[in-house]
Amino acid sequence: MKVFVAHMSAECNEHVARDAKLEDFLLLYGQECIDEMRIRDIFEERGIEIVPSIFAGINPSGMIEHDAYEFIAGRIIDDLRAHLDEIDAIYLQLHGASGVRGLDCVSGEHELLRRIRAIVGVHMPIALALDPHGNVTAELASRVNILRCFRESPHIDTVDTWRIVAEKLVDLMRHRRPMHPVMRKLPIIVEGERSVSANEPMRSINRLLDEAEADERVFSCSYHVGYLRHDDDKLGAAVVVVPNTPADAAYCEQVAERISRYAWEHRDEFTFGGNYGDAADAVARAVAFEGKTAVITDSGDNCGAGSSGCGTVVLRELLAQDLRGKRVLVAGVNDVDACRELSAANVGDHVEFSLGVGADEVSAPVELAGTLSCVGDAAVGSQKIVGSCYIVTVDGTGIDVLVMPHNVQYGHMEQFHAAGVEFHDYDIVVVKMGYLDTYLIPETAYHIMALTPGPTDQIYEKLPFRRIFRPMWPIDELDELIYIE
Repeated sequence: MKVFVAHMSAECNEHVARDAKLEDFLLLYGQECIDEMRIRDIFEERGIEIVPSIFAGINPSGMIEHDAYEFIAGRIIDDLRAHLDEIDAIYLQLHGASGVRGLDCVSGEHELLRRIRAIVGVHMPIALALDPHGNVTAELASRVNILRCFRESPHIDTVDTWRIVAEKLVDLMRHRRPMHPVMRKLPIIVEGERSVSANEPMRSINRLLDEAEADERVFSCSYHVGYLRHDDDKLGAAVVVVPNTPADAAYCEQVAERISRYAWEHRDEFTFGGNYGDAADAVARAVAFEGKTAVITDSGDNCGAGSSGCGTVVLRELLAQDLRGKRVLVAGVNDVDACRELSAANVGDHVEFSLGVGADEVSAPVELAGTLSCVGDAAVGSQKIVGSCYIVTVDGTGIDVLVMPHNVQYGHMEQFHAAGVEFHDYDIVVVKMGYLDTYLIPETAYHIMALTPGPTDQIYEKLPFRRIFRPMWPIDELDELIYIE
């Protein structure tokens, strides 16, 4: 037997000015594609040959340029046509929140599945692993046989989920039977920061999912939070339950109903966990914290959700407040022109420059004077270097500003090391994210999320939505659960 595999992952924010180009993607083919998908052993140890297409991955970004999407989707479709007479099933790792310029249906995943089914027909098994922050519809669910997303946010179970879905596809390939997901689509839209898996109601929803999957009648079960950073008629949460056999469908309908009702009845619990406040409050409370290291997350400029990293809102607030002698690192502000200017200076030089691209009030320029204390590498994740970054110690303050040439989210200790700074040398560190990165959690003594304006503004009730189902909670008040058809 042979299985066709492909990966396309993009989380697209239409409020980010720059669209994603093909060169922004990590593109891998052949054996490198298989290795990056992390499922080689699951298929090969069962004697199933893997037919790879493409691994196309990108960090959260703006919308995808149409030509870039067509290259990726076209490669998958061309490879599928070339191997159609030899493959027995299809395994896909997608995100669910791609948005493509010029695509009528907006969603790259939904269009890709439509094209795939048009080629392979209605009976070939297709297994799909998604991010929980992807949008699922009845139409998409009808085009696959197995559909499951990660449980955890932050996503510590990504690879585990990819492998679980692969294992389930092996089962279906070996024991062919009709398999069709049961789905309930809910009129609930919440951002990831209001649906962290360690907090309620997601903690209890995940418990219900685990309990459901322990029953042999349930092949898989997942709760899809959804995505709201581009206007699309596919918005809304979803519960997906896959029956093990056709005889189990009625029971799985009950499971889907029970979990959907729980999410609906506990919807008011979808809120921010931990500490949060506006920029002024966040800075004041971080300064008042007596230990170290405190972290302020600049949630409106969350690079991990595709924002530009150009915001100066928290920096301006730090400059306006009495920091009580505390050392602060702002990591960082994305300004290519400022990087270019600082590249002409030497470490130890006194510099005066404007920081902030001035595209809007969020990125309003700040005039800074200080000492260039370090030149380091700006690293995406723990490895990829995207240019030089510059640490400037602002005159008369304890503030170090990391000026970066890219929208880097600082969440790994290795990133701080590459930049030439030590995280725990500071009393307060400001990073461009919403909820804490998995790797920062154990390093952080106190965390507060600053509800700042920007492309990833957490007060999303004020965003203009025109294509979505209405009424939709929390934008609209509604007492009764109305499923989205």
